[in-house]
Amino acid sequence: MSLAEELEQIEIDARRPPKKMSQADKLVKLCLAHNPVLFHNQHGTPHVKIGQSDVHVILKIRSKPFKAWLANLLWQDEEKAPGTDALYSAINILEAKALFDGQKYTLYNRVAPAEDGFWLDMTDPKWRAIKVTAEGWQIVDNPPILFKRYSHQLPLEEPRHGGNPWRFLDFVNIGKEDYATRLTLLCTSISYLIPSIPHPILVAYGIQGSGKTWLFRLIRRLLDPSIIDVLTLPQNERERIQQLDHHWCAFYDNVTTLPTWMSDTLCRAATGGGFSKRELYTDDSDITYSFKRCVGLNGINIATQRGDLLDRSLLIGLQDIPRENRRTEQELLNQFEACKAELLGGFLDTLVKAIQLYPSVKLNELFRMADFTRWGCTIAVALGQTKEDFINAYEEKVIRQIEEAAYASPVAMVLMDWIRSTIQTEKWKGTPSQLFRALTNHAKDSGVSTRQKAFPKAPHVLVRQLNELAPSLKSLGLEVVTGIRTGKAREVLINTVTSVTRNDVNNDGGDATDTILASSSNSLKPRDLKSIHRADEFYGEHECCICGYNKRMSWQAEDFKGNKLWICDDCKLEWEKERNSVD
Repeated sequence: MSLAEELEQIEIDARRPPKKMSQADKLVKLCLAHNPVLFHNQHGTPHVKIGQSDVHVILKIRSKPFKAWLANLLWQDEEKAPGTDALYSAINILEAKALFDGQKYTLYNRVAPAEDGFWLDMTDPKWRAIKVTAEGWQIVDNPPILFKRYSHQLPLEEPRHGGNPWRFLDFVNIGKEDYATRLTLLCTSISYLIPSIPHPILVAYGIQGSGKTWLFRLIRRLLDPSIIDVLTLPQNERERIQQLDHHWCAFYDNVTTLPTWMSDTLCRAATGGGFSKRELYTDDSDITYSFKRCVGLNGINIATQRGDLLDRSLLIGLQDIPRENRRTEQELLNQFEACKAELLGGFLDTLVKAIQLYPSVKLNELFRMADFTRWGCTIAVALGQTKEDFINAYEEKVIRQIEEAAYASPVAMVLMDWIRSTIQTEKWKGTPSQLFRALTNHAKDSGVSTRQKAFPKAPHVLVRQLNELAPSLKSLGLEVVTGIRTGKAREVLINTVTSVTRNDVNNDGGDATDTILASSSNSLKPRDLKSIHRADEFYGEHECCICGYNKRMSWQAEDFKGNKLWICDDCKLEWEKERNSVD
C-alpha cells in the first residue's frame, strides 16, 4: 500500500464513529477507577477490598453484595441498569485479575494471628478490629486484609479496659464450690480469642432447666455475636462443614446422640482438618475448607461416647437451678448486656498478660490437647491462679472424660465385670476368639444384650474396640495389649494395674478419696460396705463406689475400713437386698 493509500485509510478511519464500549467493559473500568485491591485467599477464591464511605470493605467477588455494588456503579454513572450477561462478564474479568494479577492473603473468621499477638474482628459497619499484643490491646480503624464476614454475624461490643473476667461466672449455673469446672470453663472461654490452636469441645449436660443453652448463648454473645446463638446439628455433611466454616463458635443445642461419621467431623473441626465439596455446576472443581473451630454440644446426657471425641472434650455438668435462685431470662440478659463491655475488656486484659507470660510457662507433661493445656495454664496464671491449679482442675476433667468413654461402651463394662467377678488372677492371656466367647457368655449371664449394635459380633471386631478403649481401660485399672504373637497365633493380654487414687475437690468444697477400679482384689462390692445413710444435704454429682457411674448422689456409705464413700440409689437398694438376705 502506497503512502497516499495509507493516508486515505487513516482519514476514513477518523471519520468513523467511535466503537461503542460494552456494558461489561464499562463495569470493569468503573470498578478499577475506584482503585480496588483485587486478591485471592488461601483457597484460591477471588476477593476484592473496596472503599465505601471512608470504610474499607472485603467482599467475595462472586457474591451478592459485590454484584449490587458493581451494578450501582453503572447506575450512578449512566443511570442504566446492567444486564445479567454484562454483570457476569465483568465479574469473570475481575476474578481473573484477582487470581492471576492479585496477591494471596489468608482470610480468617473472627480471630486471626499477628506477628506479635492476635487480631479480633469487631464485625461492625466500620470494619474495625482489635489488636492484642504483649503491650496491650487497641481498636484499629483500618486493619490489614485479614477477615471474611458472613451475614449472620453481629458487631462485637466495644470493650472497656479494667474489667473483671471472673464476673462472667456470675451468670453461669456453676457453684463457687466447683472450682475445677469454673477455672477450666473460664480459661477455655478466654482461649477462644486465640486463633490457630485446637480448642476443647465444650460438652454441657444436665437436666432440663439447668442452663445448658444459656451458657452457650452467653459465650456466643460475648465473643462471637450472631443472629443465631445456638445451632442445630445438620445430618448432611456438606451443610455441617459449611456451618462450621461460617461460625467461629459453633455451639449445637439439644444433641442426644452422635453417629461415628458426625463425631469424626467434629473432631477434625476442633483440632484442625481439611474438607472439600464439589463446586456447583461443575464436574471436577472443588471448594476447599480448612479450619479450626470452637465447638460446643449440649444435651440432657453426654452425647459424646467415642474416645477420640471425649479426648478433645471438656465436660461441664450442670445441676438444676433451685426455685429461689431462678430469675427471668430478660432480667439476666439485661444485667449481662450492661456489663458485657467490661467483661470483654477483662478477657482482653487477661489475654495481654497471658501473651507476656507464655514464653516463661513450661510444663513437664501435657495432656491430649497439648497447645490448649499450655495456654490454659498461662491464662490461669494471668487470672491470679497457678499453673498447678489449672493442671489439677483439667486433669480431673480428663479423667472423667476417659472414664465416660469406658462406661459408654458395653464391651468395657462387660470386660471389667468379667475380670472383677470371674478371673481370680491379676493377668489373663488368650486368643481373641477365647476372649470373645468369654465376654459373650458373661454378657448373657449378666443380662447384657449381645444383639445391640455396640456389642461386637466377631473376635476381630472385639479387638478393634479394645484398641479404641485401651486408654480408658488403663485409667480404670485394666491394661489391654492386643496383637501379641505366640507362634502362628495372636493373643490378647489383660493386666490389672495398681490402684489409682487421686484427691478430688468435691462439690461441697471438701476433699474425698476417689478410687478408680484397679483389680478384682480391691474393687468394691455391696458386702464391702458397713453402713449407708442419707447425706445431710444434696452434694451434686459423684462417682458411685459400686457401679462407678457418675450420678447425682443423695447417699453416703462407710466401708469396714472407715472410708467415706458415695453410693447411688440403685446400688443402695442392692446393698439392702444383700444385707437382708444375710440376716
